[in-house]
Amino acid sequence: MAKRKKKKQTAQGRYRGFWPALTLLALAGAVLALVYILPAPKSVTHPARPPFENFKHHVLPVSPATKKEKHARPPVFHGPGRPVVAIIIDDMGYDFSIDEAFLQLEAPISYAFLPFAPNTKRLSCTAAEKGRDVLVHLPLEPENGSIDPGPGVLRLDMDFNTTIETLKRDIDAVPCAIGVNNHMGSKYTANGKAMKIVLGEIRRRGMFFVDSRTTKKTVAFKLAEQMGIRAGERAVFLDHTQDARAVKSELKRLVSIAYHKGSAIAIGHPFKVTLQVLYHELPALRKQVRVVPVHVLLKKEDAQQ
Repeated sequence: MAKRKKKKQTAQGRYRGFWPALTLLALAGAVLALVYILPAPKSVTHPARPPFENFKHHVLPVSPATKKEKHARPPVFHGPGRPVVAIIIDDMGYDFSIDEAFLQLEAPISYAFLPFAPNTKRLSCTAAEKGRDVLVHLPLEPENGSIDPGPGVLRLDMDFNTTIETLKRDIDAVPCAIGVNNHMGSKYTANGKAMKIVLGEIRRRGMFFVDSRTTKKTVAFKLAEQMGIRAGERAVFLDHTQDARAVKSELKRLVSIAYHKGSAIAIGHPFKVTLQVLYHELPALRKQVRVVPVHVLLKKEDAQQ
């Protein structure tokens, strides 16, 4: 009897660890089965920054200053003080690291944010806290219909209500914005009726407007002035050619135009080459001209008129 009992206890001891091990094995198998049965989560990808328009098919406005680019020194400025320039960096809000690096530049540069870019709300507020001018980089329809200006684009085939609703969402999507400039828009800015709707909302909000001049046919700047809106227009694109020497050349042209006209606006983009050139050239630039927020330049132009 004792021997039988001992054998029974020995058998129980032998299988004591079997059931927990079997349970763990079953759980592991279930987990593996779920991994293969359930679909893998979709990877999160950030949208690409929309391109800026290609201007090679039309001639940009040429200032008489460009004929004197070969001279090392700018012409003599006859106004009070030094001539004034403003630099706007467009297409902000997509690449956090490069955008943040631009915000660290020690100069009163202005920044135009695309309405629905992933970092627009965060970085536009950071820019405003630093005392920088923040603009809505408003997507408008280009001549080339194959180019996508990105979310929030205004098109000429929209009715009045759709235009206003889209425009309001675009402006509201950029916190702290005090002005607007156009992203693309070579087709839209040439249409006076459409631009009058856009500029009417800008005026209602007490904002200023800068015409990026993506076409020589634009009516936006003159119409804004007629409507009593503080307005300006781009004189120079710094980085249409993404090359350090080209960007430096455009900075020289900016200075030359400013010395002839008293003020000038340049537009650049968040490219590494633009950042590097501005970082190295801004100290010398500020010895030749006053670099100011764009709203200050527009006030100065108002005073001169």
